[in-house]
Amino acid sequence: MGAGIIGASLADRLTRPAASGGSRDEVTVVEAEVPGAGTSGTSYAWINANDPADPSYHRFRTAAMATWRDLAAGFGAPAWYRPAGNTIWATADDAKSQLADRVAKLADLGYTAELIDPARLRELEPHLRPQPDALIAHYAGESFVHGGSVSQALTDRAREAGATLVTGHRALRLNTEGDRVIGVHLDDGRDLDADLTICAAGRHSPALLATAGVTLPLVDPSVPGSEAPCLVATTSPTDAVVNGLVHAPGLSVRAAEGGGLVLESVELDAGVDESASPALMQMVGDELLTRARALIPGLTAEIAGIRRCVRPLPLDGYPLIGAQRPGLYTAVAHSGITLGPHLAALIDREIHGHAAPELAPYRPDRPIS
Repeated sequence: MGAGIIGASLADRLTRPAASGGSRDEVTVVEAEVPGAGTSGTSYAWINANDPADPSYHRFRTAAMATWRDLAAGFGAPAWYRPAGNTIWATADDAKSQLADRVAKLADLGYTAELIDPARLRELEPHLRPQPDALIAHYAGESFVHGGSVSQALTDRAREAGATLVTGHRALRLNTEGDRVIGVHLDDGRDLDADLTICAAGRHSPALLATAGVTLPLVDPSVPGSEAPCLVATTSPTDAVVNGLVHAPGLSVRAAEGGGLVLESVELDAGVDESASPALMQMVGDELLTRARALIPGLTAEIAGIRRCVRPLPLDGYPLIGAQRPGLYTAVAHSGITLGPHLAALIDREIHGHAAPELAPYRPDRPIS
């Protein structure tokens, strides 16, 4: 259920030839719109392990970064995968201290992280003009994807391998027999039977799971002031090229498909909940463009689109992966872009009877305070 990056990765993985040479699963993917149309295709789509606070989770994410490299290599040199690095800088004293500390801790963990000078930044990102006193860090191993395109590519490959793709129809409920989930009921009246139903519906997962009496600890995006929604703007095509990911104070920027830029600002997301008016969204978009023009002198692009991105945020921040009922498996994560292909490989292993101890800390029924 769902063809965002996690669902698309699962479909692709589950239809690959089995290592044993045996037959693979009969896979059906249900997507209410088209692959990657939701959060995966709207988000900033940053692939990283940039937080050293939890070394175990950091290692899990670095393994996921390696999975992305392998996946992209299997497609040749796909335009949807951009291993272009990430640059971030800070100007306030406390932010500088935090950034320097983060770089040091990440480097101690073996992560590619370094402080660089303005001359090196000009080599990496010649169109950017940070403040003269900025402390600048660079993470060469990080990357981003064009989420809609990669989700489409993965589901296309799954369909070519035999998967059935049902788009334009939403699952209204899980069908059950006793305690077992036996499939789903669609909005066109069809019932799809399954030995295993995997819920990879992102932000929509709690509502679907609730139809079988199953709960999922996600932040409610409908609550005023919820952290789940954010706003992402894209610009018209521009010659002011940004090569990699850029996190400047008050603005994040990367290249968009089609030659424009993707703009986002965490501090501007406050108030952009599900009730935000079009006028408020336009106002935020205008401010994002103002900040982009300050960061990139000579930028003449205009805002071409503004979308609300509603992220599936587990209450404790960690993925929610595992069986919740007989016949039902859940795969939901805030960091779905980073983790999607890696989770798919581990879930494939687990549902076919092989141990996947890497998933043990992330079970949906774990205690969450």
